[in-house]
Amino acid sequence: MSKQQFRLFADYFQCYLMDDCSKDDTSEIWTDEALERRLGVGGSTLALGTLRNVDVDVIVEVLSEPPNIDEDEWDHIVTGYISAPSGRLAIFGCTDYLPDAARISVAPGDYEALYRCRGLDTIEVEWEDADDLYVISIWPGPNRESKIIKNWKPTSDD
Repeated sequence: MSKQQFRLFADYFQCYLMDDCSKDDTSEIWTDEALERRLGVGGSTLALGTLRNVDVDVIVEVLSEPPNIDEDEWDHIVTGYISAPSGRLAIFGCTDYLPDAARISVAPGDYEALYRCRGLDTIEVEWEDADDLYVISIWPGPNRESKIIKNWKPTSDD
């Protein structure tokens, strides 16, 4: 297992986890369904939706099996998948320079993914400090559809 934390500029409210050889068109990854999930799935790319358009903390976990999580500890949870044929994943903000992105080594193959977010209710103004955290866990497994396990919706002041 490996666990790495990154501070990424979530420009346009998104970051990417992408195979080094990916040919995915990231301009097409944000479908209506992906926006609701806050996770875009592009085959060899995962687009992680954030709630702030500033630097955010993102943790990437590479596991041998699905993580055991307490759903009550998370505001938003969604499944996905990513193919990593090169065995190298780049993690970066969507406007970062890809050649300079941090790399994570994995065994080449297909991975299931679990994306979860917490601290979302601590965000009052997107550019001010908050306690939001974004975690993507991957482990070997077959590709399958992305689905929402727990869907966070902003609370209304009405």
